[in-house]
Order: sequence, then structure tokens, then C-alpha cells
Amino acid sequence: MFYKNGCSKLRRISLPKVVDHELYRISILKRCLDLFAKKGYATVTMREISKELRVSTGSLYHYFPTKEVLFEEMARWVVREDAAQLEEVRGSSKQLGFRERLELLFEFVREREGHFQKLILIASDLYRLDESEPARAILKECSLVFRDAIESHLALKNEEMEKLFFSVLIGTVFQRMLDRETADFEKTFALVRGFAPLISFGLLLEPKKAGNDSP
Repeated sequence: MFYKNGCSKLRRISLPKVVDHELYRISILKRCLDLFAKKGYATVTMREISKELRVSTGSLYHYFPTKEVLFEEMARWVVREDAAQLEEVRGSSKQLGFRERLELLFEFVREREGHFQKLILIASDLYRLDESEPARAILKECSLVFRDAIESHLALKNEEMEKLFFSVLIGTVFQRMLDRETADFEKTFALVRGFAPLISFGLLLEPKKAGNDSP
């Protein structure tokens, strides 16, 4: 505040608003997941995104020049966040055995069921489009990040087992989207628990080598 040329009244100076551009960009990415899942990647436009998120179209295009770029960055950001959260769980469970780490993974997915359902909706929408090869490539990349996070958490050191657990977890979420009454997390997890002793002792981790069978 200061006096204006001898005037006895004080005039307040408005300081320019400082914008953290990275935080602002991330806030857009966060909110886009719900919008893409609700309206569909193919049909939603940048103008609609601007309106729904209450940001100017100029600001939106400043951070994301196209819808494809926006989607790709959103997908990568979401997956990195999920992987980081699972890494936090892994960091607090290093001293636990395989069975306990498996239970933590089950709980991680169960608590985020709605979140994973949104990702499945987006993936399903994209795979209907012939021209969406770049976007599908991003989804493939993201699924690899998820599988790597699962492998790291369970310390599987086996690509096929990594794929199996990923399929079981995502498959269960998808089944519950179709029929919540018959698809049950606990029933599915109970079946997987039956294999836990074999996996923990390494009996299912190494593929059988041809030619080593006993006669």
C-alpha cells in the first residue's frame, strides 16, 4: 500500500497471481480421468473439457495442444501415481512374506475398484476405434507399468506370473462391472490364495525346461 501523490487515502496494490504451472497442469489431468470415463474419449471435445473443468480453452490448449496429447499425459500420470502408491505399500512391507504382500495387493485393488473401472471404460472406448493406434499404444505402455509394479511388489521375477496376477486383478474388476452379484473379490482371491504356498516356495516361478522330464 502507498500514498498516491499526497492523497491521504491508501490505495491497495494487487500483486500478480503466482501460478504453479506444474500443479495446475496436474490438476487438469486429475479431473480429466472422470470426464473421459463418463463421456468417452471419442466423443468428448476440447471445448467440452474446457467447460467441464472450468478452465479457458486458451489455457487448456497452452498445456495440451491436442486431445490426444491430453489423454496420453493423463494416462501416464494416472499410472505413475498408481505405481507410486503401490511402491509405498511395498516399502512398508519389505519384511513381510509373499502371502502377506499378496493380501496387501488384494486390498490395494479392492479399495480402488472405482478408479480401475474408469480406466477399463477408457480402454474399452479406445479399442473400438480403428484410428486410435497411438492411444492404444499408450494404454499398452501403461499396462506394462502396472505389471512391473505388481512384479516388484510381489518379487515374482517371472513375467508369466506377473501377467497372470495382472489378468486376475483387472479381470475381477471388469467382471464386477458386468455383474456385481456373482463376481466377488473374496471368492476370486481365495482361489489365488490356494496357489500362494507354491509360489512362495518358487514351485510355480520357474518354467519347466524341455528335456528335463523324468522318464
